[in-house]
Amino acid sequence: MIVLDGISDVPPAARGGGFAIGNFDGVHRGHQALLHAAKQCAAELGAPAGAILFEPHPREFFEPDKPHFRLTPLKRKLELFEEFGVDVAVVLTFDAALARLTAQDFVERVVVEALAARHIVIGYNFRFGKGRAGDAETLRRASRALGFGVTVVPQVGEA
Repeated sequence: MIVLDGISDVPPAARGGGFAIGNFDGVHRGHQALLHAAKQCAAELGAPAGAILFEPHPREFFEPDKPHFRLTPLKRKLELFEEFGVDVAVVLTFDAALARLTAQDFVERVVVEALAARHIVIGYNFRFGKGRAGDAETLRRASRALGFGVTVVPQVGEA
């Protein structure tokens, strides 16, 4: 598995894939559904399957004085991604610069320019961009304009 610390110098083997985007505070059933959908889309495209995650968790950035429980530390999360068959893990540092990006800037800079993503998978409640202004519909509109597919995974219920 290729692990990228940020989006500078993305190798060709890590570009053009199907990527799940999320906080991935753990790799529970809901996250596994995202990864499964990204793997399926990537396989259909003949492309790498990837995951884009944020470190630290955005809550830790916005609420630094509050205690934060981590379901899964980053090192173990990456091991689980690899076991699950993820080809590329993109770890984005969640800092002031990333927090300032608008949803449109995030899509253009990260999804399109850096990763040349051909398909994006998000959860039903995923929000992104400055002020959490971006949502599934924002991503769908951007995908039509910029030429990538989008899958929104519904909530995973208890069996």
